[in-house]
Amino acid sequence: MNPSENRRIAAWQSDITSLQSPNRRLFNKGLGLGLGTLALGASPLAAALKLPERRLRMANAHTWEKLDLVYWADGEYIPESMAEINHLMRDHRANRVKAIDVKLIDHLYILVSSLETEERVHVLSGYRTPETNAALRKRSNGVAKYSLHMEARAMDINIPGVPAKAIQQNAIAMKAGGVGYYANAGFVHIDTGNVRNWQS
Repeated sequence: MNPSENRRIAAWQSDITSLQSPNRRLFNKGLGLGLGTLALGASPLAAALKLPERRLRMANAHTWEKLDLVYWADGEYIPESMAEINHLMRDHRANRVKAIDVKLIDHLYILVSSLETEERVHVLSGYRTPETNAALRKRSNGVAKYSLHMEARAMDINIPGVPAKAIQQNAIAMKAGGVGYYANAGFVHIDTGNVRNWQS
């Protein structure tokens, strides 16, 4: 990783530490999964954040490449694991890889932990080149011209067996970035931009 990437990771490690405070309330409303209003210090999510490792199980919904790996351990991101995640979340149309925002990966980990599922996360879209984004935009008005996918700061996901609505509700409750709910297509967009939400 280059120095800029290392600084970005260091800043995010500091941010994520604040989420581990027992006084921090991550969820401030019912989540539709029986979790209710949770004080982070007393929740299953708190336990997940305090584990010595963070693991993700993912699949690329286009190439069907799969990962089951620990990406963070002993207080540090694991470069080899992050490289594998970057590859899985590449623009498969252009076969281009870009380093995914570590905040996004931690958001995904927190989201999956809150859902308490063992199912693999299906990534429908991760990084997109500007050319891919422009081509997709011609086919759908739901694709933003200046999409955060082009900055490797967004992903579109679904999880088998977990209603997209539940994913959306938990993601919104995190107040960690943007959340888009695409009910007809059955997926949820999450990103590390400003806190906002929409549905289509």
